[in-house]
Amino acid sequence: MATAAVLGRIPSFFLYGEMPRTGEARTLHVETIGSRSAPHHWKIRPHVHRTLDQLIFVSHGRGASLAEGTVVRFAPPALVVVPAGTVHGFEFEPGTHGFVVSMTDDLPREIAQREPAVAALFENPATFELHGNLLCVTELAESFEMLVREFARVLPGHSLALEGLLKVLLANALRLSHPGAESAEAAAGRHRPLVTRFRELVEGAFRNGWQLADYAAALNVSQSRLRNACLTVTEQSPMQIVHARTLLEAKRQLLYTSASVREVAYALGFDDPSYFTRFFSQRTGISPRTFRARGLG
Repeated sequence: MATAAVLGRIPSFFLYGEMPRTGEARTLHVETIGSRSAPHHWKIRPHVHRTLDQLIFVSHGRGASLAEGTVVRFAPPALVVVPAGTVHGFEFEPGTHGFVVSMTDDLPREIAQREPAVAALFENPATFELHGNLLCVTELAESFEMLVREFARVLPGHSLALEGLLKVLLANALRLSHPGAESAEAAAGRHRPLVTRFRELVEGAFRNGWQLADYAAALNVSQSRLRNACLTVTEQSPMQIVHARTLLEAKRQLLYTSASVREVAYALGFDDPSYFTRFFSQRTGISPRTFRARGLG
């Protein structure tokens, strides 16, 4: 395996514009969209939060969300889910009203131990328009507003209230993003912890050229058990997940850095840049150079 080149840097922040923190403690932060976006002319450029999951609720104002190179334009009311580690950005209509809840990813993980479906909420970035009666059948807007009010208080039981309101908010977000999915989640619940461990392992090993047997051995499970768990929870095989992660990193490097295609190939563990080009082209329908030339889409 070729020695990986140094990957180009995508801006990484704790909160947008703030330097990353070492040894980040458990954090819950709540703010309005305007307080962060207005000083930046309502445009949040592509960046990543390594440990923060985010929920953004837009009650008034149109906009566009960017997640891993895909732009989704939305009309209010809308809910945007941004898992930790996602390269994302926003462009809001001036005067947009809404809230942003940022939490270190250990918080939803802890809650997911009792309600496994919460883990599914932050598996992938998503933007949901909440038209018609969809918003009215939950207390999502009220949950955000109550959390914002409590966040600004300094009163006895403050931490307890924040924890309870966060759980209420996540429950409402879950109902809106996964309507009618309770039975499927129950079936997948027992497999989810293994898939979570697998995804964490993939993050550190996807550049190493590991095969299914390597991942199964590292997780101390059989290949068939790992494959069944991944198919049940994600409808993808383990190696499809690995290849998707490799492709995602390739897209990030091509979109957000100046590294050459050859440098990206070596950085992702490909011995032969031409094989990387075939790998990329087979999964996207275009070459890496064409993808870069087209830019964000």
